[in-house]
Amino acid sequence: MERTLLILKPDTVERKLVGKILAMVEADGFRLVRLSMERLTSDRARSFYAEHEGKPFLKDLVDYMTSGPCIPVLLEADSAVTQLRKLLGATNPMNADPGTIRKLYGIDIQTNSVHGSDSPTSATREIGFFFPDEV
Repeated sequence: MERTLLILKPDTVERKLVGKILAMVEADGFRLVRLSMERLTSDRARSFYAEHEGKPFLKDLVDYMTSGPCIPVLLEADSAVTQLRKLLGATNPMNADPGTIRKLYGIDIQTNSVHGSDSPTSATREIGFFFPDEV
C-alpha cells in the first residue's frame, strides 16, 4: 500500500466540487486516510512550492493558493502516486485525457482544481507538510 497527497485547490472549494472529486477518487479505489481544510498563508504556500522559487509563475501560484481554503487529502492505494496522477490528468486541462479530473473540472493550467504528488519522494514530503504525524 502506497500513500500520496491530493490537494483540492481553492477553485474546487469555491465551485462546490469537493464531493464530486472525492467521489471519483474513492470510486478509483483510493482510501481516504485523512483530510483537512486550510487557508494557506503566503509564507506557507511559498514553503510548499519552494521548488518553484525564482520561476515567473510562483507569485501567481501563491496568490491563487492563498485566495481561499484548500483541502489536503492523504490517500492510500496500490501504486497511489501513479494511479492518482493518471486520474488527475495533465496539469493543463486542455491537454488532459477525457474523464480525468482536470479535464472535467480544470479551468486552465493554474486553476486546474487539484494537485497530486508527482513521486513517492514528493508524496512523503508533501504528506509531512500537511500531516506531520503521518510520516
